[in-house]
Amino acid sequence: MNLNRFLITKFCVVAAISFFICGCCSKCSQSSEEDKFAEGYITVVGNEPFAKLALKTDTDQIFLLQLSAELEKKLWGKQGFYYHIAYSDLITNEGVTTIIVKKVSPLNQENKK
Repeated sequence: MNLNRFLITKFCVVAAISFFICGCCSKCSQSSEEDKFAEGYITVVGNEPFAKLALKTDTDQIFLLQLSAELEKKLWGKQGFYYHIAYSDLITNEGVTTIIVKKVSPLNQENKK
């Protein structure tokens, strides 16, 4: 009786540890860049001196872009161009959604999904 209880307990502990490790490994192997991206046209919203870069998607959603100074300078000249944007997080404040930009890649009309 004690041997059966010991084997069952040992099996349960090994199974629990296995499920935990598999869950962690599958989560770590996913690329967050693949999971979080948006595509759309670079646009500007607001009036000077408060104008901000934004992304307008094919579904007419508009996301403000929070990005490095280098990327911001690059995208100011790319208004109206279609881009694939990888981001780390979305922040929604008073109905306005801001994307924390990690990487941008230009797309042409043939590459559009």
